[in-house]
Amino acid sequence: MKLRVAAAILLSFAIGLVFGAASIHRPIAHAPLELPPARNPLSPTDVLGLIGSVGIRDFAGHLESIPSVVAETDRTFALSVLDPRFRVHYVIVPKKDIRDAGQISAEDQPYLTDIFLMARHLAEKDSLKSYRLYTNAGDLQTVGYLHFHLVGRRRGSR
Repeated sequence: MKLRVAAAILLSFAIGLVFGAASIHRPIAHAPLELPPARNPLSPTDVLGLIGSVGIRDFAGHLESIPSVVAETDRTFALSVLDPRFRVHYVIVPKKDIRDAGQISAEDQPYLTDIFLMARHLAEKDSLKSYRLYTNAGDLQTVGYLHFHLVGRRRGSR
């Protein structure tokens, strides 16, 4: 049993080393293994998105234990964000790995519908008459997974 665990750890390390080297590929003089350059190396934003995506999957169904989660369905959850610029600010996230708006497919329709229903629920809950619901894509997106912002009026405005 100990031998299997050690072999699994060693194999995981080797796979991680190969994929890590492939993603950063900075040639090292006299390296024992030379890999071709990565076609699409991961940026720091991509890495954060992957970490966030794993967190979304791991916490699905257990989100009530995270204090900032204010609403959840089987396809979506909403986080309350403290933002001094707005009366309310929510981040609405699908529980499916979707990189950004440019990666949406027909299979994602139930998740997108749920996002809009969640936004409506939150707007009604907070009696928002004027609000903005938006997402970013490409270089404007700061994390590597699809999410929407629902923001109410600016603080101090009527």
